Amino acid sequence: MMFLFVLAAAALQASEPMDLPALDAAIERCDREKVLPIFAAEPRRRSAAVTAFYEEQAQIAAERLATAGKRRALREGGAAPTAEQGAAGASDPELALRQLALDDRQRALDDQRRLETMRQEAIDLKRHYFLTKCAGKKLD
Repeated sequence: MMFLFVLAAAALQASEPMDLPALDAAIERCDREKVLPIFAAEPRRRSAAVTAFYEEQAQIAAERLATAGKRRALREGGAAPTAEQGAAGASDPELALRQLALDDRQRALDDQRRLETMRQEAIDLKRHYFLTKCAGKKLD
């Protein structure tokens, strides 16, 4: 349970919307006090995001394999799933619903990763623009 809480917190942090127009305005003013903390925190934030995405993907993959194995056992008339494997006696419709829920989780994770990639590209471009525009300038 604690793992899910940590994962949710890391995913929330990773997908927090950034006020890009405010960052743009600070870059145009060469406002180092506003811009530099954002750029300095970026490696730690990216590391946390990658860890959260990896852990969620690994969990989805493991649950997909387990669900597929249970469905295969039901179709082939094999032994019913044991309590160690999950819900004993899960029916095919229940397993199909579980698979749909996993598909929804996968789509949500893909959306989060796509947004994170776009955010990282934006931050990298803005960092480059800031360094080019504000190099050697002194604050007024």
